[in-house]
Amino acid sequence: MSLERRDSAASTPEEKDTSPQSGGKKPVIVYIFVLFIVAFLLMIWSLFSHQRSNTEALGQLQTSVSAMQEVQALQEQVIQLQKELAETKEQLEQEQEAAETAAAAAQAEAGALLTERDSLEAQVTALTALYRLQQLYAARDLEACETQISELESGALLDSLDVVSREGEWTVTPPSERYLELKEAVRALED
Repeated sequence: MSLERRDSAASTPEEKDTSPQSGGKKPVIVYIFVLFIVAFLLMIWSLFSHQRSNTEALGQLQTSVSAMQEVQALQEQVIQLQKELAETKEQLEQEQEAAETAAAAAQAEAGALLTERDSLEAQVTALTALYRLQQLYAARDLEACETQISELESGALLDSLDVVSREGEWTVTPPSERYLELKEAVRALED
């Protein structure tokens, strides 16, 4: 019995020693488990807050990217408009040069027409003066013939008569020769 007691006594204190140790281990494990759960919850909360901030940052980046795309599109439009403006300016300059050339040509043509008109008017005046001289000679008005001859010789009317004589094809006596004939005839009558 004594051995049994000893075994039972020996087993009792060991049982008593193991009981408190196992009870002491449980609160530490629970404490560590709670700490792990809290740490896990904090990590999840940190993950969600990072995700939210990342979502906000992505939203801002997308806004920035879209703004940059709009700016790039506007810059491309500006470049295109500048090219079109340069082409339009070049076209305008070419058209202005063409218009100036056409205006100069028209002015030269108008000057030539005016010169031709003046020449024709001088020829008509010279022919009219020759006709008057012929009529005065036919009327035998020698004084008026002398006046008409001096008018013809004083201006450029003789040159106009020469031009008329050279330009036309005459089947009758050319006007410059007719003038010389009338002049000689008037001088012959005066003598």
